[in-house]
Amino acid sequence: MLLQIVSLLISSLLLLQNGAANKDAQPKSYEDAEAYEVYSAILPTSWAWQVAKAQSLVIREETMPYKMCLRPDAKSEAVVGPAISEYVRLNEKPWLLQRSLSIEKPYELVGSDEFKKSAFKGDWENFYKRRPNSGGWIGLSAVGFNADRTVAVAFMTHACGSLCGGGDFYVLQKKDGKWIPLKLGGTSCGFAV
Repeated sequence: MLLQIVSLLISSLLLLQNGAANKDAQPKSYEDAEAYEVYSAILPTSWAWQVAKAQSLVIREETMPYKMCLRPDAKSEAVVGPAISEYVRLNEKPWLLQRSLSIEKPYELVGSDEFKKSAFKGDWENFYKRRPNSGGWIGLSAVGFNADRTVAVAFMTHACGSLCGGGDFYVLQKKDGKWIPLKLGGTSCGFAV
């Protein structure tokens, strides 16, 4: 019983922290090629990839906006502030991810119904029967960019069981055509269970 309550609390936290999403509107297709480059850069750092050694990734089809909690210092604000602003604007609603990732592992996009079964109903046993080598599921936000699209902000979360999950913000810069981590001053937030 305690595990179910904790699972429900974690799942609720994930969704309550999300921005205000209009549940009546059908999400639109997310067609930003640069955003998929950012996802392709951060997914190999995910818990499922690094720790669980997933052979195949399961990614939630709808973006999962997370409440903005990056607080850059004054110097970093000039660099990342515009990307944070766009992150907040884009994540006011969910988007439908497309099969546009360039990663070394196979992946599948799963709809919100399947997500709700594992996250809200604690049906992890059946989830892992269907996807034994997935390490759980991954959720991604829409990506905020600065004006010249050289700085990006995204949130990635994962859930892997009733007491297993986490999420964090990623701030990247584009250098020599590749998205790499950008070190900033200030504070960030994330969570792990």
